[in-house]
Amino acid sequence: MKRILFVALLILPSLFANAQVFEGLVKDAKTNLPIPYVNVGIIGKSVGTVTDTAGRYKLNLAGHDADTLKLSIIGYAPVTYKVALFVSDTHKTVLLQPSTTQLKEVRVSNRKWKEGILGNDSRSDNSNVGFSDNILGHEIGSVIKIKKSPTFLKKFNVHITNAPLYPVKLRINFYTVKQGMPDQLLQNQNIYIDVLPGQKDIQVDLQPYSIYVDDNFFAGLEWVANSKGRGLMFSAYLSIFGSGAVITRETSQATWEKVNIAGIAFNVLAEY
Repeated sequence: MKRILFVALLILPSLFANAQVFEGLVKDAKTNLPIPYVNVGIIGKSVGTVTDTAGRYKLNLAGHDADTLKLSIIGYAPVTYKVALFVSDTHKTVLLQPSTTQLKEVRVSNRKWKEGILGNDSRSDNSNVGFSDNILGHEIGSVIKIKKSPTFLKKFNVHITNAPLYPVKLRINFYTVKQGMPDQLLQNQNIYIDVLPGQKDIQVDLQPYSIYVDDNFFAGLEWVANSKGRGLMFSAYLSIFGSGAVITRETSQATWEKVNIAGIAFNVLAEY
């Protein structure tokens, strides 16, 4: 009898924990089609995830009744809910309203444009930094300084130090910078990157997205889909006095944190 009671006590906490995992679906309010790769998370906390290709997600919301849940993706108006109300109302399906974000108008004089590399273009395999895990929504990057305003972003580049054994899907995000940290998204379209097994370099043509910047900007890569592999690492370099420091957040709605030990070798081919 005691043995049965002991086993029951072990099972009950497990069942209770599983009951706190909220499963939901995110759809387009106009088409009713599922939306993949939507950021879902607690604002300011390292609790979050990304919807899969069918718009589904799972998230443990236990202990966060007083916190705010946010769902967001480029192309749709973000929505927020108090967790307690969200769970009690059982929002199994969230409908996001499509939105149009216009890039600001850029007036360019007849000056002669110069092409050059911004950021760090190290291709070393000896030192690295990047994704040590497969946490959905985990984002990592660095601030890139410009030389003249406006600057047109043409191509994003970074070297992979250990080629992945399985496919990896990332999203590249560009942000304005406020007080040295990422602030507002610069692009109005999602830019996805499919890293193939054995691939050692990432090169993304940015010209179709018409991204102009007036000041220093942040370039980040975000882990958006499950992979059989474990993480992905990029070339790094010694960061002196915080210059070029890695900036990261564990999930999409978490607080950004700066790591001054090393810089990540993200660079952009640009015209300025």
